[in-house]
Amino acid sequence: MDNKTIASVFDEMGNILEIQGADFFRVNAFRRAALTIGNLAMDLRQMVDENPVDIIKIPGIGNALRDKIVELVETGVCKEHEDMKKGFPKGLLEMLKLRGLGPKKVKLFYSSLKITTIKQLKDAAKKHLLRDLERMGEKSEMDILQAIDEYSKFSTDRHLINEAQQEAYRYIEYMRKCGDVKKIEFAGSLRRRKETIGDIDILVTVKDPLKSHKKVIDHFVAYDEVLNVVAQGDTKSSVILQSGIDVDLRVVAEESFGAAMHYFTGNKEHNIRMRTLAIRKNLKLNEYGLMKGSKIVAGKNEEEIFETLGVPYIEPELRKNDGEVEYALKHKKMPKLIKLKDIKGDLHTHSTYSDGKNTLEEMAKSFISLGYEYFAATDHSSIMGITGGMGSSDIKKQWKEIDLLNKKLPIKILKGCEVDILKDGSLDFGDDILKELDVVIISAHMFGRLDEDIQTKRLISAIENPYSKILGHPTGRILNKRPEMKFDMGKIIDACVANKVALEINSNPNRLDLPDKYARIAKEKGAKFVINTDAHDIYNPSFMALGVGIARRSWLNKEDVLNTGSFKEFDRYY
Repeated sequence: MDNKTIASVFDEMGNILEIQGADFFRVNAFRRAALTIGNLAMDLRQMVDENPVDIIKIPGIGNALRDKIVELVETGVCKEHEDMKKGFPKGLLEMLKLRGLGPKKVKLFYSSLKITTIKQLKDAAKKHLLRDLERMGEKSEMDILQAIDEYSKFSTDRHLINEAQQEAYRYIEYMRKCGDVKKIEFAGSLRRRKETIGDIDILVTVKDPLKSHKKVIDHFVAYDEVLNVVAQGDTKSSVILQSGIDVDLRVVAEESFGAAMHYFTGNKEHNIRMRTLAIRKNLKLNEYGLMKGSKIVAGKNEEEIFETLGVPYIEPELRKNDGEVEYALKHKKMPKLIKLKDIKGDLHTHSTYSDGKNTLEEMAKSFISLGYEYFAATDHSSIMGITGGMGSSDIKKQWKEIDLLNKKLPIKILKGCEVDILKDGSLDFGDDILKELDVVIISAHMFGRLDEDIQTKRLISAIENPYSKILGHPTGRILNKRPEMKFDMGKIIDACVANKVALEINSNPNRLDLPDKYARIAKEKGAKFVINTDAHDIYNPSFMALGVGIARRSWLNKEDVLNTGSFKEFDRYY
């Protein structure tokens, strides 16, 4: 029962209660808890194991919710949740996964037309039965059909990288308790830091090749988070975890560990390219090693494989057949990719001034613990009413608090705002406010389905505002839930370069936006970047590693990213 599953249980309880017309405060308690837990960097299972009392220190989690978390972790179910679901049409909950559809509309469709499934909703929309309902209309009906179409296209068998990482680290920690394991690592798309993960590949070597294999495999399938054992052999085993993630374990020989790590890390096309290089040298490359005839000439570690083939070491994040092998052969070296330790500050954070869970001072102490030199307070502007966005008086009040905190804390707090881009491309604050800010992030949270040309012009207009400094989560995507906005990315990148507006790589695991396919293009066009966490509580700053992973997949180095320098260096760019 991982964080994602616990959050989904609480979210589902809140949705059921709202559809049933329960008290707002009770509904909201579950909603806020779900949001907090979904963004929590720490593993609740570990907290329950070590000291469940500490769970109430998490913002918005009281004793009652703490007890439910403990119940979920220890038993896999919550009795109150199970009771709620009895007699409740489960199709109503699936309908809530559609973009733009909340409990109020689901309740409306159910009470008015007895709709209980997405299929019934689609049929009703096609028959124009929705448009005459209260708060509906022809456009709303068309939007629902589009949302159903989008929903059908999203993969349901891929998991966010933070969820997969959490499962992998926990599984590996468990496996290390087996005395027969000598070396253990994860490989696959998780090691390449891909945004979403299909399954987890774990490789191990054993202490005694003649006796240890079975003990390691038996230990692997005995893990208490295993839902189903798919396969169990002498050197390989596959399981499905309670979270729905598939995990494959392979026991490999010590002399083949590097070869196996290489084989199971690179994507198919990268591996084919490397095998082609081996063939040219009259060698054969596979998961067992780099072979000359039947003899292994390299394979114990990855470095010796690359060295034997005459290729500089290629970092795991780049092994996706994106020109990395050609670059390595031509330049005889690979670029020095950015590292997490290069980050000096976070320029996109939220506090209780908008939809954050912690105060400014609490957020500051979190960044101090990471050794950061600065961070920007960038709460939402007023149009984002659903998030408690700031008006002029609110932001001026925040400035005063920032001035006081800057006098007593060993970190520089910058005055900033995540300013919404309005429909016409103007910004949600006037020049009188914007000119006083150290950091202006411009973000499009609304009007995401405008025509491509109109959307492009809208974004360029906002980029050209003289006070704009960062284009926040540029594509607007939500992984596995919402597609990218439609606009001309080339023109947007060009506008950012021309107006010295940095492109954000948003480290929130639900976004990881800008995607690497665009960031690589932007780098070649001369764009600058910032890597931010979009932190909404004191635990979210740990997401920075995920954003750095995207930057590494994009070939970015330290010099490409503005918040690897001091704030003065960041400010001089403008």
